[in-house]
Amino acid sequence: MAPDARTIACCVSTLHRAAGLEATLRSLAEQRSTLPAGVGVVAIVVSNDPDDPAPAEVVARVRRDTGIDVILEAEPQRGVAFPRNRALGLARQAVGSMGLIAFIDDDETAGRGWLAALLAARDRFGPGIVTGPVDPAFDEPPAPWVIDGGFFAAAVHTTGERRPWAFTNNVLFDAALVDDAGPRFATGFLRAGEDRHFFQRLVRRGVPIRWVDEARVVESIPPSRATEAWLVRRQRSVGRCVAPIERDLRGRASALALCSVKGIAWIVIGSARHACARRTEHAVRARMQRAWGIGLLEGAWVPSTAGRPVAAQD
Repeated sequence: MAPDARTIACCVSTLHRAAGLEATLRSLAEQRSTLPAGVGVVAIVVSNDPDDPAPAEVVARVRRDTGIDVILEAEPQRGVAFPRNRALGLARQAVGSMGLIAFIDDDETAGRGWLAALLAARDRFGPGIVTGPVDPAFDEPPAPWVIDGGFFAAAVHTTGERRPWAFTNNVLFDAALVDDAGPRFATGFLRAGEDRHFFQRLVRRGVPIRWVDEARVVESIPPSRATEAWLVRRQRSVGRCVAPIERDLRGRASALALCSVKGIAWIVIGSARHACARRTEHAVRARMQRAWGIGLLEGAWVPSTAGRPVAAQD
């Protein structure tokens, strides 16, 4: 497909999720029916395991069944940033400086009209970044406290609202933002945080991020994530990632001070709330707050943990 101002490159980084990747690509193919005339779509798939034949098999099957244009490459260096940076380069090449780039995860499916809603908001609010909510779909019914606590509930904001950051699970932005002088995903973040860091740097350059509540994607939640242990570990890992983001944006001294104060405060708040909790969801939330504080302190004061998950499987 020739570079076009109305071409959207949808990037998907994948690792050992063949079924999820296929569902994602098929949902992207369906987006074409709701886009305005003259808007093209190309899917950019980067596998993080060159020895895995499954992504190529999936791409061939989806191409045959749907006719969607898919570019597939492999990135041997493990970690979330490396394949996403490869995808950025491929997307920029596919759509040109006047095109648009979207990201969605390989455990998500795009709702009907997802790209159309993002594109309409981008055209309404002007060049920049637009992002939307992620709705959960549990692979198995979770424990009642998971639902009652809203641990996976989609964020709620008003369309057009300015946001301080975005993530690669539901986002569209102008390809010109990632020209030769533009930011890339920082490779120091191993499992999480690199996308928030990427978009916060763009905000610092004056690029606005707008919320689009109609642009919804659905994330598949496996049983292994709908647990107290995973939620607590994840919150601690996120704290470890926020600390280096603050250090990059604010400077080392300010980041150390801010993360130390916030970290200690959340440890105290979480511990107090846990002691008073009477319902499971309240106890889990309190443990997550305490873990968040611990992660902030670790990320700020222990460089070896900054940007790193608590457990390798996370």
